[in-house]
Amino acid sequence: MKMISIFLRNKPLIASALLWAAGASLNHLVAQTKQPAAKQSTTVKPGGAGKPGTPANGPVGKGANSDNRIPKSAVTGTPGDTALVDSAVVANLPVILHTDTIFALQEKLMGHTSSTESAAISPNGKWVATGGWDRKVLLYSLDSNGVFKLVQTFAGHNGAVTCLAFDAQSTMLASGSKDFSLRVVDLATGALKFQTMDHKDAITAVEFDASGKFAMTSSADGTIRLYDVATPTNNQKPRFYTYGKPVNDLITAPNGKTFYIANNSNNDVESIDFTGKVYQRFAGVHIMPVNCLAISNSKRLLVTGGNDKVVVIWDIATGKPLKTLVGHGWKVNSVSFSRNDQYLVSTGNDGEVRVWDANTGICVSVQKNLITAAREAVFTPNMKRMIVAGKMVAQGSTYGALVYSTPPIWHMAKPKPVKPEPIKSATPGGKPTPKPAPKR
Repeated sequence: MKMISIFLRNKPLIASALLWAAGASLNHLVAQTKQPAAKQSTTVKPGGAGKPGTPANGPVGKGANSDNRIPKSAVTGTPGDTALVDSAVVANLPVILHTDTIFALQEKLMGHTSSTESAAISPNGKWVATGGWDRKVLLYSLDSNGVFKLVQTFAGHNGAVTCLAFDAQSTMLASGSKDFSLRVVDLATGALKFQTMDHKDAITAVEFDASGKFAMTSSADGTIRLYDVATPTNNQKPRFYTYGKPVNDLITAPNGKTFYIANNSNNDVESIDFTGKVYQRFAGVHIMPVNCLAISNSKRLLVTGGNDKVVVIWDIATGKPLKTLVGHGWKVNSVSFSRNDQYLVSTGNDGEVRVWDANTGICVSVQKNLITAAREAVFTPNMKRMIVAGKMVAQGSTYGALVYSTPPIWHMAKPKPVKPEPIKSATPGGKPTPKPAPKR
């Protein structure tokens, strides 16, 4: 009774205190709603098991600001502004488990006497080639169990082998070199089918047309040349176009009639034909020259890597940038899609090999420390392995390329749908149960 008396005596005071507390809480909630929402991340990578996603490379690049700001053009294609890279996982993006991102070093393909500069895998997945500064091309067979076997060593170049390409039928291998030469060999016999030294500087790219009859090369001398490798006598009249700028890379456009050119004089990529007519231009994102090109297997996406340490994915139909992938600490040397176009691998002079989810822009894996300068990386057609060429520590007096096993989930067979067993009849003799007569 004494406590009730005290409560009633101080009832006005208690009511005032309760009103004050409620007002303070309401003001706190209003203040929270007025605060700006935190900006979401543009490029993140998953952490370890149980860890939230983090920016793709912490501070972006070597000269990143302390608050992890990157050019807004890296996200939207609009130059001149900045966007804050948040460490939080981007909303509405798929969760990438730690086990989805594990790349295991399977083996080293040793055999070169100097660092490797280039690598290629045949479309049928049965051949792997590496080119080195020892002026040789090594050809390996790859069986269905993932076993590599050195089957042929091709000599003949007098400079580093800068580029390699198989034809669509996986019967020929072309190699370009810093000695200005192009060589094409027959894989079945090892015989030399074609060679030329028409270029006046290093060959930077080589590729076959769909038929395998023609090979096209680009060079630091600023020219693009076309050769009939099936009938070499048809090459008496040179077929070439003088682009006028050192060409860093070349790749045929999806229409098969034009080709994309990355040059060392500006920051754009152009689609041209052999008359020099420009049909399309990809510009406005890279701030330094583009080094490398790749086209998705769907023929809808173009990816570029540049001296500005940036990888850009473009929509071929519109010529507009879709995503900019930031993380390399030095210039990007190569880019390549996986067979299903879901993943993209890029290599850098910083020694990093970065694997990206091409749909979300997330960096899902970074391989480093085994190579000081990663020159080229490619996936096998079955997506079970990734081959990386570059400068590595020698084993004795031999050098080579690295073979990584990709995460098992990449190539795990999808379970076949289970067919439901037929429902057994409950009546004797296996006859179906008669339906009850409808009520009248």
